[in-house]
Amino acid sequence: MKTLKLDFSYRPIEVIDSLEALVMCIVGKAVAVEEYEEEISSPSMTFKIPSVIVLKRLVKYINSTLYVNRNNIFWRDRGQCQYCGIIETPKELTLDHIIPKSRGGKNTWKNLVTCCKICNQEKRDRTPEEAEMKLLNKPKAPRYSILRDMKDICPSWKIYLW
Repeated sequence: MKTLKLDFSYRPIEVIDSLEALVMCIVGKAVAVEEYEEEISSPSMTFKIPSVIVLKRLVKYINSTLYVNRNNIFWRDRGQCQYCGIIETPKELTLDHIIPKSRGGKNTWKNLVTCCKICNQEKRDRTPEEAEMKLLNKPKAPRYSILRDMKDICPSWKIYLW
């Protein structure tokens, strides 16, 4: 189970493991504002598992930087080749430098796209214009989301998410 962690101003910070959240509540670092029906028992006490916790302090800075790496590029492009549109598993995909590395292309959000192996071989070390290949989407840095890897969002979280 997962727990939504908020700072003192009820701003979403991250999603953490529910047992970690329970420990934070027990030691006094946080307060549970929403709870699951499930309980966990010790020999002398029973605790409800927290669904949403609020820290007892304000978090001044939240690291919301997404690094440019293979997994994050595949996530941004939703596993879709940005030239032909085929959707593949990460194992079947490659990264393509729009401006080839051999011409000084950097590893940046605006220069890397998800590409299938066939399109990557066809493009080679040319720009999309030179290879007469059109990009489906203009690459850009994605917005950070604490819910990035979540499949289902707990209903009790919705009022705390902007």
